[in-house]
Amino acid sequence: MSDVFGDVATSAVYQAMQGLWAEQQSAANNIANINTPNFKAQDVDFESSLAQAIAKGDPSQMQVTTTPSTAPADQIGNNVDLASEMIDSQKAGMQFQTMVDAMNAKFQLLSTAINGPSSAG
Repeated sequence: MSDVFGDVATSAVYQAMQGLWAEQQSAANNIANINTPNFKAQDVDFESSLAQAIAKGDPSQMQVTTTPSTAPADQIGNNVDLASEMIDSQKAGMQFQTMVDAMNAKFQLLSTAINGPSSAG
């Protein structure tokens, strides 16, 4: 594995963060264009690719795919659903924070392994 993190778990967390970031950016772009005539919302998928990459032992092979939403359009040809976008954004944000917490826990374990337990606490 040529990944900078050196282990599958940490690489998987990092790749998940990349996918979740893409989801948040897509939701923000979709919301920003809610009143743009003929705008088609974008859907982001990375979960299935990440699962396959993890199964092969190399999460860095994950691919983020963005596709136009197939949701029905409104009278101006726009298919952004504000409620869905807000939910997707919040969900991705919470999942991203969970991945940050997991990464921090991993680095704390490494720090403890290298430096020994801290006396503060």
